[in-house]
Amino acid sequence: MTDTTTRVRWRRASLAGWLAFALCGVTVGVRAATVAPAPERKHLSDVERAQAGRAAAAEEPRWRAQSLHNFPGDRWSQDDDFSASERQWATGEAERRKVPVEEVFRAVDDELRASGPLRPPRKATAAPCKPRAFYD
Repeated sequence: MTDTTTRVRWRRASLAGWLAFALCGVTVGVRAATVAPAPERKHLSDVERAQAGRAAAAEEPRWRAQSLHNFPGDRWSQDDDFSASERQWATGEAERRKVPVEEVFRAVDDELRASGPLRPPRKATAAPCKPRAFYD
């Protein structure tokens, strides 16, 4: 192959690359310009928010007891397990009510703040995250 033939091939390959890049850019631009707006998100009413908060408060002792049973003596793991139970419940509740999950968490938070001083087993804090002295 001659030097001229190699240059021509490289120019064609370069031109093909730039054309592919331009085509992708145009495609992205058209898709972005024609996308439908997201539907408006549903929110919980004040009554629904209070109901969801009370429902979570009613489930909390069971979640705490199960966490205590699963991880005796390990407060951090108990809190982590409790949070997983709460998250699973909140996700299911959000799907059932067809609202974003943050609406359900807001309801839980509002109920915690409105209930006054918390009595065990309820609490609004988490055990601090710290390295363990051992790893199984």
